[in-house]
Amino acid sequence: MSLDAVPEGIDPVRVEMTLRTLPGVAKVHDLHIWPMSTTEVALTCHLVMVRWPADPGFLAEAAHLLKEWHDIDHSTIQIETSREEHCRQAPPDRV
Repeated sequence: MSLDAVPEGIDPVRVEMTLRTLPGVAKVHDLHIWPMSTTEVALTCHLVMVRWPADPGFLAEAAHLLKEWHDIDHSTIQIETSREEHCRQAPPDRV
């Protein structure tokens, strides 16, 4: 945990693909995955969406998929719409 690297067994590319399959998600950026302890994993990310999700359970469903498919226990997801100004945390020259 001292390096705060993505925990072994979690593929960040697959995690991003999972998030991109959610309805209305156009892009994922600022994705960070790290261990909170020896048994728990956390994630933060920004989801760029065409429009604000109509389903009030959208974030709960995203958290459920992350837990079930990737064993990520704690997720914090920021939603941005594609109509908003460019996110300062996602400059064009940064992945």
